[in-house]
Amino acid sequence: MALVKLKIEAYAEANCTGSSLGTINAMFNPETYSRTYNVNYKASTEIGKSGTTMIFSGIGQNDLELKLIVDGTGIIPIPGASTVDAYITKFKSIAYSYHGTEHRPNYLKLTWGTLTFTGICESINITYNLFNPDGSAMRATMNVKFVETVDYKTKAKQAQKSSPDLTHVRTVKAGDTLALMSYQIYGDSLYYLQVAKANNLSSVSAIRPGDQIFFPPIKK
Repeated sequence: MALVKLKIEAYAEANCTGSSLGTINAMFNPETYSRTYNVNYKASTEIGKSGTTMIFSGIGQNDLELKLIVDGTGIIPIPGASTVDAYITKFKSIAYSYHGTEHRPNYLKLTWGTLTFTGICESINITYNLFNPDGSAMRATMNVKFVETVDYKTKAKQAQKSSPDLTHVRTVKAGDTLALMSYQIYGDSLYYLQVAKANNLSSVSAIRPGDQIFFPPIKK
């Protein structure tokens, strides 16, 4: 059976479909990787409570952490690069660097065996531990942390499967305001502040035509 290397692909959209913006393979597959799944709860606040009731508030951040080794001693060729530094530069360009046309780093899709993960790179910690006589890196270890990202449409479908409360994604049109859109979705414009918070908006007016706004289930 042929050896399959861990692959990281870059995309412009959060659902990681369409044409890839770039691909890089691990030089050596990681010996281990770790997944962290978080669920957010808040404590009940009733007066005179005899105990704490934890109230579900949402699915939290899900992480993937792994270690990648780059070796320039000639054991095997470095994939897609001639030196350790060149490989790291390419990796950062695909997974980490800010792209002016998109106004953010790329979305990423990681595949290896049964693992399929879509998200963004939150951090890269690089340790250089072997050097050429001229000081250039001959070996490096990259500890990389990825954070899962779910696009709005997928999130809406997932919410509808498990809850009678409807989740909506709406595209902003000319003349739309959060208050107006909240009224159209919930029948009450007063929920616009909760919508702004759910979309991490800097202000309630920070929307423009073409933006996609996520309207979560709200308990009335």
